[in-house]
Amino acid sequence: MKKLVLSATLLLSVATFAQKDELKTLKKIYSKETISEKDLETYKSTSDALQTLATEESDKVYAKFYKTMYPTVVLASKGAKATVQDQMNLYKPEFIKEYGEVIDETLEFEKKSGKKIYTDELIQEKTEFKQGLSAIAMNLNNTSKFKEASALFYSLYVFDPKQEGKSLKNACILAVQAEDFKLAQKLYEEYVVSDYLNNGVTFYAVNKANGNEEEFNTRADRTHYITLGSHEKPKDVKNSTKKPDVLKLLALIYSQNSELEKAKTAYAEARKLAPNDEELKQGEFQIYYNAGISHLADEEKLINEINSSRNDAKKFDELMKKRKEMFLKALPDFEKAYSINPTDANTKSLLKSAYDITGQPEKAKAIN
Repeated sequence: MKKLVLSATLLLSVATFAQKDELKTLKKIYSKETISEKDLETYKSTSDALQTLATEESDKVYAKFYKTMYPTVVLASKGAKATVQDQMNLYKPEFIKEYGEVIDETLEFEKKSGKKIYTDELIQEKTEFKQGLSAIAMNLNNTSKFKEASALFYSLYVFDPKQEGKSLKNACILAVQAEDFKLAQKLYEEYVVSDYLNNGVTFYAVNKANGNEEEFNTRADRTHYITLGSHEKPKDVKNSTKKPDVLKLLALIYSQNSELEKAKTAYAEARKLAPNDEELKQGEFQIYYNAGISHLADEEKLINEINSSRNDAKKFDELMKKRKEMFLKALPDFEKAYSINPTDANTKSLLKSAYDITGQPEKAKAIN
């Protein structure tokens, strides 16, 4: 039994030393200014081996870190030969999300352990990476490449969702400018449930030179400019106050994409938040009115068939039944539109017709 225990202890010691060697190798290559093809091969094989060797928390953290960083090492190995496309390949949302997460996890671990191995470097790298993405996104926006700019602002958000909620907002706006309404729908659906919109705060102060109220990314940024004396009158605004407007935009996008039921839901949620907003009221009315009209799209064609079938009683009855079913489908939407705006003449006329055609004359008489 002692021999078995000794053997197990020895194996554990060997594995521990092995993974420490793997970590040293990876750290050495990762820290190099110039990375050769051989370095790249060694990095890849060593990183792969470390995934199974790592047992302690610290080793698992750095094993994940080095594995995630492999694409950046590949780019670094190309040196001056790296193309713009090589760099753009790193800006895919999937990698950027993983990249941001592993940086934050490593920073958190080093803070907890008290051992700053990469902390200073990663803080700088994170800042520079965000600045680089932001600069490219702004340049694309300035050259009217709105869809491409939207993608990069979204990448900024997934890289650092805690600090870059505004980038998600920018991605939404640019998707609309690009007239890619499917993309805009996807982004606004994410934005409307985001922590930035629901719990975030936007910081404002007035520029003394021109009197304009300007927005700041953080409270610290604003404090800096107020201390310098260039700004005054600080104001904090909860982003959630803008949620009704965001929901209205999402409803309009749903309408554009012919998803009227989702548009109805978005308007209903918006009106709960801002029940006295006349624009929201009119928008919700229009959605229900349009939904009702959409059910009657074939009515003119059906009426022509009815008029030409008066000598065929069976067909005539079938067509009249079909028309009744058509108005039954439209009726709930017209009723809702009327409840929102009972003074609209077109809605009243259509609702009266719907009641008459569906055999509800008393309800028709009640519409004035």
